[in-house]
Amino acid sequence: MKHYKTILVGLDGSTNSLSALEKAGELAQLMDAKLVLVTVVKPELQVGFGGPGLEVNTLSAKQLEAKQEQAKKMLTQYQTKLPEQVKQQAMVVLGDPKVMLSENLPKKYQAELVIVGATGLNKLDRFILGSTAAYVVRNTKVDTLVVNE
Repeated sequence: MKHYKTILVGLDGSTNSLSALEKAGELAQLMDAKLVLVTVVKPELQVGFGGPGLEVNTLSAKQLEAKQEQAKKMLTQYQTKLPEQVKQQAMVVLGDPKVMLSENLPKKYQAELVIVGATGLNKLDRFILGSTAAYVVRNTKVDTLVVNE
């Protein structure tokens, strides 16, 4: 089995992302790898169909701040679920989860493996654009692990 030093874990609060965290913790412990736990907050809110396509509104500064705070609390809770000896860092970043998890963050943190849950919370995005997990598998240049419940 390949030995990973840095594992990037995409977390969104879904049941599958919790399963991804558990699997990441097991692998990190086995390989003495560092976990980079990430929640990506999308600064746009999709509000429905309007005219020829999907309307997208930008979140207000207050809404964005609330989403970031919620994400930080979730990550703090997730960190307590990992074994104490697992090296980890957690962060909330702004952007498109698909691009951040497949391109920007693996490069930034020199991750050799990206772990995501099979399905997340945003069912509208998945229906219209395809799942984040599928996008990451197709577009990242590092190994990926997609975890089901």
